[in-house]
Amino acid sequence: MSSKRIEQIVIVGFGCIGQAILPLLAHAYPEAAVTVVDRAMDAQRLSLASQYRAAPVHATVTPGSHTRLLGPLLGPQTFLLNLAPAVCSRDLIALAQAHQSLYLDSGIEPWDYEDGADASPLSNYALRSEMLAFAHGRERMSTALVAHGANPGLVSLLVKAALLKLARHAGIPGLPDAQPADRAGWAGLARRLDVRVIQVAEYDSQSAPGYPAHGEFANTWSADGFITECLQDAELGWGSHEPALPPEGRRHSYGSGAAIVLDRPGHRTRVRSWSALHGPFDACLITHNESISIAEYLSCTAHGQPPYRPTAYYAYRPTQATLASMQWLGERDAGRIASHRILKAEITDGVDELGVLLMSGRYGAVWHGSQLDIQRARALAPHNSATSLQVASSIVAAMRWAQANPARGVTESDAMDHEAVLAHAAGWWAPLVTRFTDWTPVPGRRTLAFDEFLLAAPTPLAAEIALP
Repeated sequence: MSSKRIEQIVIVGFGCIGQAILPLLAHAYPEAAVTVVDRAMDAQRLSLASQYRAAPVHATVTPGSHTRLLGPLLGPQTFLLNLAPAVCSRDLIALAQAHQSLYLDSGIEPWDYEDGADASPLSNYALRSEMLAFAHGRERMSTALVAHGANPGLVSLLVKAALLKLARHAGIPGLPDAQPADRAGWAGLARRLDVRVIQVAEYDSQSAPGYPAHGEFANTWSADGFITECLQDAELGWGSHEPALPPEGRRHSYGSGAAIVLDRPGHRTRVRSWSALHGPFDACLITHNESISIAEYLSCTAHGQPPYRPTAYYAYRPTQATLASMQWLGERDAGRIASHRILKAEITDGVDELGVLLMSGRYGAVWHGSQLDIQRARALAPHNSATSLQVASSIVAAMRWAQANPARGVTESDAMDHEAVLAHAAGWWAPLVTRFTDWTPVPGRRTLAFDEFLLAAPTPLAAEIALP
């Protein structure tokens, strides 16, 4: 099928990523008209929109207004990008598909989030389960890519590339040279390699001296988005090799059962991780959609064999400025945070090292991912940090895939052709690095059970950082 032509791009949400993506869209879609919709349109945003010839719409997208606001902008040659927090993914997908428009969001969103401990209906597990139920019967409708940025998103495709690298490194006799053709094939390969743990392992060393100010939450991407993630319960895909639930862990009574939840917020949940540049480091276990989708995609229930599934989760060490900002978070609230700051021009140096760490019980481990630094990011695309460019380029790469596959219904990143999407993103993510290691969280032990990674003290990493 020939690639679908895109004449109009509508962006809902003109925050960090909505702004960062404009120079990439100008390069990839020079003839397309761009419209940006946001409840905030200050002078800086209006100037940026004008620079890239994007039409600004100052409006709040709500359950009662989304059809009226967005419907007239949609059509068969339109791509709708939902990059706003708390703008319902399912409602916007239904609207896009009704107009035969393509769609992408960087995370599955509800119309609003709840504060406090009793917010399980808005967990990533719940939101994803609702999305999968919504997707049934829409398999031949316009393609709607859900939860596709850098992570969640491109990291699911890095997992496939890393599986192939680990297979070649292990030199296992009888492994096919050709890559798996379907989900069962990828799950079978992960089982054959005895991959027990998959971490999305990120260490952001971008430096912004002097930040944050008192009561300020400074971050290299959406402050609102990360605060929400910090306060949500830690969630992770739960592997078949795990001997017992961790303290405060519980299973779900519905859905696929591929994940568990811990009764503590992610910013208070610490794990051990490893990356190619930094080696071992401590990280926060932050809830993310890919923790669940990767674990479920690689689940294997082949006849005559015991069930197989890897444990999967996001291990994130943010910038020093963000770690310091996290001291203002309460156990379940952000009441002490007075202001937000997106770090871009303030960054002086550093690398956002973002990749996947696949750990086998028999064949060691491999880290595969990006070591994009701030200088290269700025040289490639203005108005970007290394973090925002990793996200924005992942979105544009996925848009290309959707154009070539315009009738795939609701699609998760795990189901996409990893070679095609990674080829589009590689130039922006470079350098892409692969490192093999024998590191384990407990030296000499290769059981790789979650309790070996989980650090006992639930205090936040930010407690180690002195405020400026």
